[in-house]
Amino acid sequence: MAKIDETVMRETRYVIKVIIILSVIMEAVFLIVGIWNYKVLIGNIFGGTIAAVNFLLMGITVQKAVLKDEKDAATTMKLSQTLRNGMLLVGTVLAITLPFMNGAAAVIPLFFPRIAMALIPFRDRNSTEGKVNSNGE
Repeated sequence: MAKIDETVMRETRYVIKVIIILSVIMEAVFLIVGIWNYKVLIGNIFGGTIAAVNFLLMGITVQKAVLKDEKDAATTMKLSQTLRNGMLLVGTVLAITLPFMNGAAAVIPLFFPRIAMALIPFRDRNSTEGKVNSNGE
């Protein structure tokens, strides 16, 4: 197996951090509403793990696809998306049907990577403020 690119790892670490932050917030909401129990925690861990693995697998696929010609890259990406969607479907079905986890607490974290991606412009804007480029600007 080829080495995972540092960009893929950096973005995956960022997504995992956001998943953890949003998971803590979600746990707090369940607690405040008065419906928190161990099933919420198990569901949250399950859903957050699936979301993080899905994102990492997508990154690895993109890393491999950029080295291929356009047709093979498209095929690789479509196959990956199909398999990852299958993983998400199986995970969702398990989360809803298994009696020892809260289905909602498992499904909600599947949306956290999308929120993390929506927040990237704010992260990037904050990381470039105050820096001087090579032109001295």
